[in-house]
Amino acid sequence: MLKLRNSLIVCIFSFVFFAHAQDQTAKLDSLIASYYPNSDDPGIVLLISDVGKGAIYSNAQGVAKLDDSSSLSLTSNFRMASVSKQFTAYAIYQLFKEGKLKLTDPIGKFLPSLKGAAATIKISELLNHTSGIKDYENIIPEQQKEQLSDADVLQLVSPYTDAFTEDNRRFKYSNTAYCLLSLIVERVSGQVYTDYMKTQVFDPLGMVHTQIFEQEARIANRAFGYTLRDKNFVFADQSITSATKGDGGVYCSAVDYQIWATHVMQLAMSNTDYGKDLLRQETASNVSKAVDYSLGWFVIENNAGRTCLLHSGESTGFHNIVLLIPEEGKSISLFTNRDDMQISSFFDQVLKVLDIQLKGMNGKEVFRWLSDAYADKH
Repeated sequence: MLKLRNSLIVCIFSFVFFAHAQDQTAKLDSLIASYYPNSDDPGIVLLISDVGKGAIYSNAQGVAKLDDSSSLSLTSNFRMASVSKQFTAYAIYQLFKEGKLKLTDPIGKFLPSLKGAAATIKISELLNHTSGIKDYENIIPEQQKEQLSDADVLQLVSPYTDAFTEDNRRFKYSNTAYCLLSLIVERVSGQVYTDYMKTQVFDPLGMVHTQIFEQEARIANRAFGYTLRDKNFVFADQSITSATKGDGGVYCSAVDYQIWATHVMQLAMSNTDYGKDLLRQETASNVSKAVDYSLGWFVIENNAGRTCLLHSGESTGFHNIVLLIPEEGKSISLFTNRDDMQISSFFDQVLKVLDIQLKGMNGKEVFRWLSDAYADKH
């Protein structure tokens, strides 16, 4: 009798869980149909995964390229923009764990063209956006026509000595910092950044279709970027800053990103140092009362008190956002090849369906809060 009762309880629980999952799927499908109704437009790929179960929801809507109407899919490679920073930070972290650098090393040790206070900035201060180094976007020459490389960024900022002092140190988001970090990876590893990422990060994890953008390199299953102009989408795949690598150059699919998210969550929940170092003062900085930044991630709690890892990416033609909840083994990746702000309200609605609330957003949509943080308006 007891065995029968237990079996009945399991059956009821399984039915309720299945019904709940079906309800979530229907709601997410409806959201996509509402926010992205035109399958002939540039669109989105949404993948929600569980470490133990794999993909628990996936959907792709729209085209990868308007010219040939090729459909987006889970294997379409999107420009990650600033979501790339977590990969650059991971490369630096690997070199740190191998004893090849210290997070307290001054960056002038590796980049001798830097001068004055800028040369004394620590690697950790580049990682957590508390360096105060010059924003290269503000000093690009008006006559610049060629796309900039990370080495060009170093050349642009080398005449400047800008850096925070201990008295005024604070979080100030910096693309310059991550361009310089990619150069440090090269100087320390002895490999070109693209080669290091392929051989030491992507391939070992099985992310065989993920790559760093290079002007002459072919990107398989590539999603091209578009912008909305006068109610029509126009090609907007590249800008003068789209060829820098360390701050935003990764191209990745939802399938490969699921591999990466699983790896990060397993590290965060294991006895390795990665999870601990995410929250250590040496690597983390305070963005606001409720949000920290560490190793390429915004670190924040959800309504259940669980630590979440969050980042978005914004560049010409692309808007993306990712969220990991290591304690639950859950990840959400949302990639778009359109740079309108439709993603902002849509992502909040996805979180609502999943009953996820993030603390510290001050009433703003999550994507917009992140956008403001990048612009130093948080």
